[in-house]
Amino acid sequence: MVIVVINLKIALLCWGALYWNCKGLKFKGSWNYDGPRLPIEFARKSDKTPLTLVLYQKAPKIQTLWNRLDFSDLSEAVCALATREGTPERNIGFYSQFDGRYCCNAVPDIIGTIKEWVKSKGLDAVVWTDLGSNYVETVKAELSAESVYQYINGLDTNEKIIEKEYVIKAHPQIDTPIRCLMKVKFGWRSLAEYQQGFWLNRNLFIVADKIELRKVKREDYTHGTQEAEMLFFTNAVEMLVDSNGKILGEIKKPQYGIWLDVANKAMNQYESKLMQQLNID
Repeated sequence: MVIVVINLKIALLCWGALYWNCKGLKFKGSWNYDGPRLPIEFARKSDKTPLTLVLYQKAPKIQTLWNRLDFSDLSEAVCALATREGTPERNIGFYSQFDGRYCCNAVPDIIGTIKEWVKSKGLDAVVWTDLGSNYVETVKAELSAESVYQYINGLDTNEKIIEKEYVIKAHPQIDTPIRCLMKVKFGWRSLAEYQQGFWLNRNLFIVADKIELRKVKREDYTHGTQEAEMLFFTNAVEMLVDSNGKILGEIKKPQYGIWLDVANKAMNQYESKLMQQLNID
C-alpha cells in the first residue's frame, strides 16, 4: 500500500487502550470526546487481554474519542498505529477525504458515518484500529451476557486482574452493555465513576469533586474489628430527588465517607436499570 499525500490534518479514533497507552504515537492536542458514534463492544480476545474493545456489528453505537495526530502524511500515521497495535497495516482502517480512498473491513457499514464526521470536523483524514470480533472462534460461544459472564468467571486470577484493569482504565464514555455487565457482576469500576455521581438509593444522589479509596477499621459483628475499604469524597453534594427527578434539596459536606460494599451495591442497582434498558439479562 502506497499513500503519498502529505500535510494532512489527520485524526486518530479511539475507544480502548489507546486512551491510556499511546506509546509511539504523536499528538497535536488532547483527547476530544465527540468522535463518530460507532458499534463498539468487548468482543475480541487478544494475546494479552481476555476481552478487548473492538468494532462489532451487533453492538449499540457508542460515541468515540479522537485526537489530532502529529504526522506529516497518512502512510506514516497508518504505519505508526500498526506498530503501536502490533498488527499488520491491513488491520488499520483509514479514510482520506483528499482522494476518497479508504480501508474499512471489520464493519464496512461504518464508513459512511466516518466520512460525514471527517467532513464535519474539517479534517483531511482519519485512522483507526480496524479489528473486529473473534469471540466465537476463540471462546467457542456466541457473544451474550451469559457466555461473557461464564468466560470471565472462568479465567485464572492473573487474567481477571488484566481484564479488570482494562475495564477500569477504558474511558467512562465507552460504556457498552458488556462493560456494564462486568461492572455489575464483578464490581469493576474506577474511582472516577463514583466521582461523577451515583444513586445511593432511589431518592438520594451523591456527587463530589474528588474521591479516594482508603482502608479503615470497621466493626463486623461476626468477625470483630477488621480493615475494610471506604470511599472518601471531598466537597460532596448530597441531593434529595423526587420520583420525577426533581431536586428537592442539597446538602454540601466537606467530606463524605461511604463503605465500598455499600457504594457498589448502590451502583449495581443503578447499572442494573441500564442493563434492563439495553435488554441484557
